[in-house]
Amino acid sequence: MLRANGGCFGEEPTLKLMAKLMQHEKPSLKPLLILWLFISAFLVFGAYDIIATRAGWDPDDQLRLVQLRDFLAGQSWFDSTQYRLNPPDGGPMHWSRLIELPLALIVLMTKPLFGQAVAEMIAGTAVPLIGLGLVAYMLSRIATSLGNAEAGTIAIILTIFSTPLLPQFQPMRIDHHGWQTVLAVLALWTMFWPDKKRGGIVLGLALATWLHISLEGLPAAAAFFLLLGWRWVIEKAHGQRLIWTISSFALASLLLFLGTQPDWLNAAPYCDTISPPYMAAIILAAGIMLPAIAATPDNRRWRLTASLGAGAAAIAAILLIAPQCSRGAFGNLDPLVREYWYVNINEGLPIWHQYAKDALILIVAPLCGIPALIVLQAKAIGGKASKDLRVAGYFLIYAILVSFLVFRTVTVAAAFAIPLVAVWINNMFQSYRRSQVPRTRILLVASMLFLIVPGALIAEGYNGIEGIFSKPEKASDISERKADEKCQSVPSVKALSKLPRASFLVPFDMGPSILLTTPHSVLASSHHRNEKAMHDHIEIWRSLPNTSLGFIKAHGIQYIAACPSEGELDYYAEKHPKGLWALLAKGTPPAWAQPMPDMGKGIKVWRINP
Repeated sequence: MLRANGGCFGEEPTLKLMAKLMQHEKPSLKPLLILWLFISAFLVFGAYDIIATRAGWDPDDQLRLVQLRDFLAGQSWFDSTQYRLNPPDGGPMHWSRLIELPLALIVLMTKPLFGQAVAEMIAGTAVPLIGLGLVAYMLSRIATSLGNAEAGTIAIILTIFSTPLLPQFQPMRIDHHGWQTVLAVLALWTMFWPDKKRGGIVLGLALATWLHISLEGLPAAAAFFLLLGWRWVIEKAHGQRLIWTISSFALASLLLFLGTQPDWLNAAPYCDTISPPYMAAIILAAGIMLPAIAATPDNRRWRLTASLGAGAAAIAAILLIAPQCSRGAFGNLDPLVREYWYVNINEGLPIWHQYAKDALILIVAPLCGIPALIVLQAKAIGGKASKDLRVAGYFLIYAILVSFLVFRTVTVAAAFAIPLVAVWINNMFQSYRRSQVPRTRILLVASMLFLIVPGALIAEGYNGIEGIFSKPEKASDISERKADEKCQSVPSVKALSKLPRASFLVPFDMGPSILLTTPHSVLASSHHRNEKAMHDHIEIWRSLPNTSLGFIKAHGIQYIAACPSEGELDYYAEKHPKGLWALLAKGTPPAWAQPMPDMGKGIKVWRINP
């Protein structure tokens, strides 16, 4: 993928393509449609096996499809519990049903024509690609506002070649991360709408829906309200956009909360979703700000006091009702689960916990927006153009800083950089057309190509340097890695369906694929609200056999299954050489664990003797 992006365009074909696509004085949907169809066909072809098996790209995609099936089979809108996790109680999930609505709609429409399996393939392919088209369109409109229609077309090109963005919109990528990006870009786009009322209403709806889907959007929502509040403090005329944003946000948040809680009066004070403490904060802040804006005080100090008071009231509400939330969504996580699971989920950790190569490939795209902002701002004469650039730059820098702390949010930062980079490339392209100096033209072409696919080119350069200074991977390591990939594949795991329906103990990331492809249940997966079962899961793998057996009996587990090279299991064996997994890996299981023939592509299976 990266190699194709970095090397499939030469200088002249690329520039001719850009020139042809940018023959519009006003924004046009034709370039978007052409490029969207091209990249969609490319992604579908590349993901054929993923689509055919409905495997998704990670355990979250697999479990989302399981949740969708349960919903379509009659499970309540208000009940997102996954009952094949930790049976019979089930594993509580923090996921929003909103994500399942477009998938469910397409499945219901296509199932009578094609059957369940094909309907799931169609839904899992169409929904992410539609999300990609929406993001490309909105970023194009933002770039057009900052520059012109040509910059808008370039923004589409940047979007469909974006290394951080594309993985979130591949076919069968049906988890919520893609929709978070769609809502983030929609929120940013509204900041350039001249109609303050309409812009404020849509901004409030976008932020409320984003937070309902995932509280990862909380820092970004704070950034929007901070900017709007500051504008109002400086000049009271800005209160119109702010009052409509707050009203829309508060009302939408309340409706989404009430519409997804079966017993909202007794709803648990969760820290990972919009729950009573957050609703109290939203209502209190809105209750202070809306009257203050309506009163339109002339004194800036009064406006500043109201803004600070609203923020303080919101924070106080959260701290008083749910003080544990001051430590974040995972602040109250079981210590054992944190030690063995959470700290090993790199994508949710700061950038300095990432592998250097991966971090560099993904962060370079948003970072390209910084020099673009500096150059464009230096050329801006002032007025609306300069103001719009400052707005785009504010959100870009804020998003980059957030991505440094929670690296998986780098997708939003990359999206926010695209309009600025698009305008900068358009300026370079015009300079290229005017220049007659070969050296200048070559430099401009090289710069434009780098800005179109920075991650791909960085990857190529990194691979070249790494190949010179690092030792080649051992053949045995390559063979072991490939064997593990085959072992954990969905077709391999599906072989376990030949066993009688039972409860399994498997590694965290193997659990969703078992739920997807077999009738079995599992103790736990990588989903933190099921933390009591996750705690016992870890204890079973790491403990001495007699201790493990106590947990196994308590949970009614009948089989243990695992791929021997799974990373989670290696961690247990390394830390606990006398623990259950270390014994199983050595081929010396306790008497109560009866080895069975391998299944699938090398899955080891043990039956628990009564």
